[in-house]
Amino acid sequence: MLGSATASAKDHTDWALDFIDNAVSNSVPGTDEKCFMNWGDGSPSWTGKTKGACFFTLSLRKAMGYTERDTEAIWSQKNPASDWYFQYLVMSPVLGAPPPPEDDETHFRRITKAVDIQKGDILVIGATATYDGHTVMITGPAREILPQINPRYSGTRQYVVPIVDSTSTAHGCNAAYPDSRWTGPCTGGYMTPGAGTAYMRVYTDSFTGVLLGYTWSVTSSQTSYYSPSTRPYRIGRLFKMPEPMGDDLPPPPP
Repeated sequence: MLGSATASAKDHTDWALDFIDNAVSNSVPGTDEKCFMNWGDGSPSWTGKTKGACFFTLSLRKAMGYTERDTEAIWSQKNPASDWYFQYLVMSPVLGAPPPPEDDETHFRRITKAVDIQKGDILVIGATATYDGHTVMITGPAREILPQINPRYSGTRQYVVPIVDSTSTAHGCNAAYPDSRWTGPCTGGYMTPGAGTAYMRVYTDSFTGVLLGYTWSVTSSQTSYYSPSTRPYRIGRLFKMPEPMGDDLPPPPP
């Protein structure tokens, strides 16, 4: 549930997809470079250098009319990293749970079942000792994979999740579940870093439907599964987003 009067009729995923469709320059920033996105309403238009968390943040700003000040007011950071979003999702109530006290509102609701996933949700992987984390935007509902693809585990179900993100690591090579940044055959092809569309896979308990681990892609493999303890993740939905702060203009004349 977003704010009632956003600056755009399109949500953050719509703007992210628009950027991919129209971008004339689309890559990931270098070590000392900042993320940025120029949309089709300025010059230069449809150019950007992004990565996981900032791609989400900048797309959300475009959809909501937010500035860095708004983002900082909501999540205490102008440009949150993936692990920062992850910590907020960990603190967020489960979808349908009683709301927290007003001072503890995170503006996320946590999704715990694959059947509840929908367009606009985000999947955030937390940081570990060897990984910085990552953020993807979900572009549609999860669909069960039948027959299952390796790795297969007894007592689980698998779901494919369509996503849009910005990364330099392809989400596998699978003709049925492609990464738009991959060119050529699986052996000998290459990945173009930047924003694109792809698919990930989540596992659920076959009895409770509760989310378990995930794989980065839907490519068949024996070793691609990440358990929640190995590389934790959360799926969240934006909730009651505040209106943009505006420019602090003085009150209108009487």
